[in-house]
Amino acid sequence: MRGVGGRVKRAVGSAASTALLFLTAAEGRLRRIALLTSDDATLAHGDPADAPAVAAVHAVARCIEQACLELGWNVTPVCVTRDPQRLLADLERARPDAAFHLAESVGGDARMEAAVAVLLDWIGLPYTGSPPQALMHALDKPVARALLAAHGIPVARGVVLTQGDEPLLGLAKPWIVKPAREDASHGIHLESVVWDEAAARRRARAVIEQYRQPALVEEFAEGRELSVCLLGPAHAPTPLPIFEIDYSGFPAGRPKLVTYAAKWHPESDEYRGTPLIPARDLEPALARRLVETACAAYRALALRGYGRVDLRLTGEGGMIVVEVNPNPDLAPDHEIALAAARAGLSYASLIEWLVDQALGKSGGPALSRGA
Repeated sequence: MRGVGGRVKRAVGSAASTALLFLTAAEGRLRRIALLTSDDATLAHGDPADAPAVAAVHAVARCIEQACLELGWNVTPVCVTRDPQRLLADLERARPDAAFHLAESVGGDARMEAAVAVLLDWIGLPYTGSPPQALMHALDKPVARALLAAHGIPVARGVVLTQGDEPLLGLAKPWIVKPAREDASHGIHLESVVWDEAAARRRARAVIEQYRQPALVEEFAEGRELSVCLLGPAHAPTPLPIFEIDYSGFPAGRPKLVTYAAKWHPESDEYRGTPLIPARDLEPALARRLVETACAAYRALALRGYGRVDLRLTGEGGMIVVEVNPNPDLAPDHEIALAAARAGLSYASLIEWLVDQALGKSGGPALSRGA
């Protein structure tokens, strides 16, 4: 216990001196950026096949670093480990005036993304993306669903299983079974969609054992899947043009969903069968409702900076929010960057805009909106 106390005292002292450096840097309007990524040599849980999603963050970091260099900024890459004192020391050496927060997990644990934001808030270093509470709430799917429902935002009916034998409460089939607190489609496979209770329970128990967390069983809607990307603060997000997943080339007879393979295995039929395209043939009234629902979800979870809301259309003109994604993938070929480009914002300008927002600069480039 004495050793732990000593480490905490040293960390507090280091945090205080680091915060002073940040204030000095901000006064000089320096453009020194600390680029935070995860140091994930191993996964905290899950399957070794989940590793490509972790490695992809470093590829995105290289794209952002290049954009920062094009802007004439000084960039210092910083790998975030489970040692907060090391992180504080790295930041103190870098003397940044802002951090680009790309540490999606620490030691493979996605819950630690919010812990990094807590530390950045603690030392007073501005950073891109959402605050800790938004990151925690969005990652915990049952919590996110409850918050959305409390704000009158439509979500699929579902139930959380911690053992695998809890009642399913008469949910309409088919169902999708997924980990309760993972992102990047970890634990989502074609077999995640099931049509009977026995299969749902087998899948739930596999998720509980493999990912060391509860399983969420939801009613599965197989309508069009659309994404609305948003920029800005929670109270006044700016929507970007709508994108959708084109399932027309998806393997026949299989449930249409973005699986882990569809995101991270380019050689798979699922990857080839889920291209991202600008939304097509959307009635203006429907496009408005999609944007309004996405903005409401962004506000309900108090996102900041940038985010993506994924929605599914249901029968009779309905829709549900499938996922609210704070700090989503910023790769040049993913939704945020593509939507920003359709709104007239280059990749480097998008990165500049996000850093300016983190630094509290008002305004920004004029964006074109719409589907």
